[in-house]
Amino acid sequence: MKQEYDDNAQYGIGLMIVFMACIMVAAITSAVIINSAEYLAQQTQHTSHDASKESATQMIILNSWVEDNYDDYLFMIEYQSMGKEVSPADVDWILSCKYDGNFYYRSGSLNSWISGPGSIWEVGQQPSSVTSLESGKRYFFGIDAGLNTQVGGAHCGPNWIDARGITATFMINMPDGGVTTQILQVHDLTIGASVI
Repeated sequence: MKQEYDDNAQYGIGLMIVFMACIMVAAITSAVIINSAEYLAQQTQHTSHDASKESATQMIILNSWVEDNYDDYLFMIEYQSMGKEVSPADVDWILSCKYDGNFYYRSGSLNSWISGPGSIWEVGQQPSSVTSLESGKRYFFGIDAGLNTQVGGAHCGPNWIDARGITATFMINMPDGGVTTQILQVHDLTIGASVI
C-alpha cells in the first residue's frame, strides 16, 4: 500500500504558530500602552497638584524702594492663599547679582531684617513684627543686602548696583514651592525712590 503525505497539516501548524505570535505581540503591546497611559496620568496628577499648590499660595511683590542709599531695600507684598496662613520665618528670600564674572548673593527669611524698624509688618500698622501672614493682606518688609559671609557688606544693595550699572534679582520662596521673582534696578538713590 502506498503511503500519501498531506502537507495541509504543516500549513495549519505554521498558521497556528503565527497566530499565537500575533496574540503575544498584541498582549505585550497593550501592556506597554496601558503602562505608559498610567505613567502619563500619574505625571499629570503630580504636575496639576504642584501647580495648584503654587497658585494657591503665592506672594506678589507690589513695589520696592530704596530704604537707605547703602544696602537696604523696603518691599510691599501681598500674600495670597487658599485659606492657609504661613509664618514669615518659613518664607525665604534670595537677593543676587552678577558683576565682572562674579556671583553675589544674600539670603534670609521675611522676619530677618537686621537694621530695620521691624522685620515685617502689616500696611497701615506701626512697624512691629507679625507672626503669621494672612491671605489678602499687604505687608511691608525690608532686607539688608551684602553677602551671607559678610552681613555688613553692600553687595547687590542700591548704592552698589547703581554704581556698577547692573540689576539685582530678588526671589521669594514659599514653603510649598511657589517662587516670585523681581528684577531690581536703581535709577535714583534718594530714600523712598522706587526700585522696580
